[in-house]
Order: sequence, then structure tokens, then C-alpha cells
Amino acid sequence: MTGKMANRADLIIKILMAQSGASIKELSEHLGVSEITIRRDLHVLEQQGRLRLINGVAVYRAPAETVSVYPEYDLAYEYTIFQQKKARIAQKAVSLLEPNDVVAIDSGSTMEHFSQNLPTDMHLTVLTYSMNTLRQLSERPNCDVICCGGYLYPNTQMFYSSEGISLIKRTCINKAFIAAAGVSGKQNVTCIAPHEMDAKSALMRNSQSNILLADSSKFGKIFPTAYAHLKDFNIVISDTDLSPEWREIITGSGITLYVV
Repeated sequence: MTGKMANRADLIIKILMAQSGASIKELSEHLGVSEITIRRDLHVLEQQGRLRLINGVAVYRAPAETVSVYPEYDLAYEYTIFQQKKARIAQKAVSLLEPNDVVAIDSGSTMEHFSQNLPTDMHLTVLTYSMNTLRQLSERPNCDVICCGGYLYPNTQMFYSSEGISLIKRTCINKAFIAAAGVSGKQNVTCIAPHEMDAKSALMRNSQSNILLADSSKFGKIFPTAYAHLKDFNIVISDTDLSPEWREIITGSGITLYVV
């Protein structure tokens, strides 16, 4: 699946999640491509088990019947990589919390370390769309939880829905802890999939302070979807292997940098 087709596929699934079904003509008009292109995309998605085609109408398939949308990323595997670095980054991030903060926790392997280290003696309001974070929060009665639900992407353990994005936009967040798949040489902060972009962007627009948690391996890498520019973050937390060049770029942009 090409990059353009993958982006269209993700948009098609979003549309179908928001309504009971959509015709080929409706999808063609909405996405600004030909009906032949849409028909080809729908047949590929049907073969993947992500929708049904019934008399020219595409109908979203329930999560239990679908396959992983982005099989190249697996959260369980990512959690095993650079564990000590991610744990230190997470612990530093936790130290920035203050009583009664309204915080947002993104999805990702470093965020799993973060949620595991949340204090048990501090009241927090936590907004998240991560299944793993929700599991951790269930053991912390001091946390009031706002869950942005929707379709669960199994490989990232992330919920997504248009209603979830609306909920983010209605929530006043004072600290958003956000992950990235890569930070490119042009200082674009990137993620794997378009649905991640929507959620991350909404968090950043509605937070007073945006905090990027990214181990040093993420810098200099680029992935398909840019959701922010490095300068959009107030704080960056990374590990001591972060290169002098990147340290200079970050601090030169007026961003507070912690290396741990």
C-alpha cells in the first residue's frame, strides 16, 4: 500500500466509523479522487477485513473482525527496546507533575513507563486514549480519568474516534505528555499513522504546556505523518545519548531540555 493510498485508507475508515456507511460516490466527493480510485481502495480494505462492500456501499467492520492496521509497529515489542532510557525519561516526566494537574497522556512505549510511575499519593485528572494507560489508572483511585474511546488499534493499544477528538477539544489540559516516532532534520515531529496525528494535534492545541518524551534514537528519524514542529513543545525530555547537535537545536529554539 503506497503512502497516498494508506492516507486515503485511514480517512475512509474514519468516515465509516463516524456513520453507518458511505457510498463510493460519497467517498469520492469527500476525498476528491475518482470513483475508480475509491473502488480500488475499498476492495483492498475489504480484503484486509476492515470493511464490507454491500451493493456499492462501504460498511465499517467491528474491531473484533479486523486485522492490525499498521502491523509494522508493535507496542509490546517497542516496550522492550531501550527500556532503561525510557524508564528514566518517564521518571523525569513524572517529577514535573503537581497536585491537581489536568494531564493528557499520549500512547506509546515510553508513555507506558510514564503511566506505571504515576504517583499514588497525588490527585490528578488524567485524559488518555491508551488502553495500557487505562489499565494503570484503574489501580490509582487518586486519579480522575477521562477516556477518549473509540476503535481500538491493537498494535498501538490506542483508541480513536471523532467523538474522542471532540472530547479532547473540550478539555482544558495544563500538561500534555506526548510521544513521537521520529524527529526529522527539518525539526518536524512525526508519527506512524494519520489517526495518531489528529489525536496528538488536538492534545497540543488544548494544553498549556506540551512535553515531548523521546529517547535519543528518535532524533534524526522521519515517519509518514508530521503532527507538530519541534518549536511547538515547551519541554523535551531525552536521554544522555542525545547528540550535541540536537541538544543545541532544542535549547536554541528556546525549549527547556532535560537529559537523563
